[in-house]
Amino acid sequence: MPSPRALIPVFAALLIVLGIAGGYVYWSHRARVAYTARSLSAPSQPAKPQTRQLHIDGCHDDFTVKMGELVEPRVVPGAPLEEFRKIYGKETRRDKDGAVVWDPNPYTLTAVQKPAAIHLSLELGHVVQTLDGIELGIDSFGTVLRKMRDRGVETHERIERTPKGWTLIVSFYSNCSRNYRSEYSRTLQTTPELEKQIPPLPTKLDGQIEGPHLYRSDVFMNKVVSEYSLVPSEGKDDSDQGQPAARS
Repeated sequence: MPSPRALIPVFAALLIVLGIAGGYVYWSHRARVAYTARSLSAPSQPAKPQTRQLHIDGCHDDFTVKMGELVEPRVVPGAPLEEFRKIYGKETRRDKDGAVVWDPNPYTLTAVQKPAAIHLSLELGHVVQTLDGIELGIDSFGTVLRKMRDRGVETHERIERTPKGWTLIVSFYSNCSRNYRSEYSRTLQTTPELEKQIPPLPTKLDGQIEGPHLYRSDVFMNKVVSEYSLVPSEGKDDSDQGQPAARS
């Protein structure tokens, strides 16, 4: 019979074999966890929003808008009063100057006949999308300028000083038609701090300070747009009223 010392390698090998066999049995009967893999390169399939076609008499094309989205205005300046009533219902009031006003929450819409214009004033806390794709109540002046720059639309700025304060107006040809001009505006109440932020910048010609002063509009860039007007363009995408603004 072999000596006990000679049997040691045999027992060691047997233990190794039994350990491997036991590990295999455990692995084959263990609880398994299922994983679902997702490829980052696979195309995503977002839910397609439901849309509708919005037709506005006087605009060159129909507009594709999301279902339930509030888009204004739905009438062009100078349209007959009956057309306004067909869209907005009976007017809320008539002002002394002849303007007709509809005051449905979340905005006030005013139709002026002479000169023809439509003004929309947004109520705080609401959002209305214009025909230009601008969201009143969300978009700032900086956002409006960026959106138009991305589309290659030329914009104009001007600043007016009124009894209520300083008003910035950004204007360009309307997406409705080049027969109309869109004007986005907001008025900031005059305060000593605001006066310091809107200093006039002199025009420099040949190194000399000459000509009219151009007001800086930087203070308005992060302000949300709340007022909108649609007016006949008369062949111009900018108004000759007010003072041009210069941003550095």
